[in-house]
Order: sequence, then structure tokens, then C-alpha cells
Amino acid sequence: MKGFYTVSLLILFVLGCASQNHNTEGVRYYGQARYDAAITSFQSALRVNPNDPNALYNMAATYHQSARTSLRSGHTAAAHQQYERADQYYQLCLARDPNYAHAYRGLSALYMDCQKGQYAYQLLTHWHDTNRHSVEPKLELARFYQEYARMFMIDGDMERAQGYRRATEKYLQEALALEPTNDRALRALGFLKEESGDRAGAIVEYQRSLQANPQQRDLADRVAALTR
Repeated sequence: MKGFYTVSLLILFVLGCASQNHNTEGVRYYGQARYDAAITSFQSALRVNPNDPNALYNMAATYHQSARTSLRSGHTAAAHQQYERADQYYQLCLARDPNYAHAYRGLSALYMDCQKGQYAYQLLTHWHDTNRHSVEPKLELARFYQEYARMFMIDGDMERAQGYRRATEKYLQEALALEPTNDRALRALGFLKEESGDRAGAIVEYQRSLQANPQQRDLADRVAALTR
């Protein structure tokens, strides 16, 4: 089962706007891994409405995924250029909509991809400090700290890993204090407990997450596996 903290791109948004048809077309191409065609569609959306944050986000996410694909294929120079374009479009999206949560998530993931953890930290802490009553920044900071906890665990530095795990749990608990039935936070807390060996605690949190959002089929399967 993929954990909550896996750094990955999220579903592209196509909210109502004048460029929606081009956005919808681009999302379809993205789902087919036809990234060049998707970029062409999103460019058309931006010609209709240059200030559409959804099209800007979609451009960023497509360049980001294209960069990852290029990197896996060994095309380092192309990946570097695509990461730069993704960064630019994430920044443009946030300039148009400073509270666009998916752009923060995507940009922080990009920085982690590029071994720029300090940039991700600065981005997320700024978002958090200017939106202290929002759940989303807390969830992303939890994701950030968990990524570092994993890295230190792989390196065998358990003391530092535990410190980052404590920070992860701190932000998840803060998120749940604001929104006790947030399914993502509950799932994340369950995943954290499962990683630490607390099977019973993980099941409790997973079940709470499923109560909040029953559509998580993979999580239901995981609970069934843990309870067998």
C-alpha cells in the first residue's frame, strides 16, 4: 500500500472557467502519458485566460511528471529543463492564487526531487505560518518530516529518524485538532503507527479514516490484511 507520505503528483484540477475545455483535454492527454500534447492543450487554455491558476497548475504538474519520466529514462538534461519549467509554472500559479494548496504540494515535491529540502522547508513553513488555521499546510509539513524520517532510517540514524517522526505526528495532531474527521490526516497517522510497529493503533486510525471517507478501497484492503 502506498503511504500518505509518498511524494507524488496529485490529480489535475479542471474547475469551471473559460478555458475549461482545453484543461479537460489536457487532463485526458496527461492520463495517457502524452505530456507534450497535454502541455499544448494547457497552453491553449492559458491563451484564453492567462490568469487561470488551474491551467498554470496543470502546466506545472505536467512538466513535473515529464521531468520524472525523463530522469528515469536517463535524459538528465531534458529533465533539468522540465524541472525548471515546472518550478516556473508552480510559482506563477501561486502568484495568481497564494492559497492554491496543490501548487504548494507539487512545488515542495519538486524541491525534494531535486535534493533541495531546505527550499521545500522554507516554502511549507511560510505557507503554514501565514495559514495557521488551515489543515493543508500541516499535512504537507507532516509529509515533509516523514520523508526525512525515512531517509534517516535508511541511513541507520534512528535517533534523528525518531525526531522527525515526532515532528510528523505533531503536525498531524495539530491538523486533527482543527478537523477531527480529516481522512487524510487519520490515514497518515495510521500509516505512521504501522511503520512504528503499532499495528492495533494503525487499525484504529485507518478505520476512523474509512468512516470519514469510505471510498478508500486500498485502505479497506489494508485494514482487512492487518486484521486477519
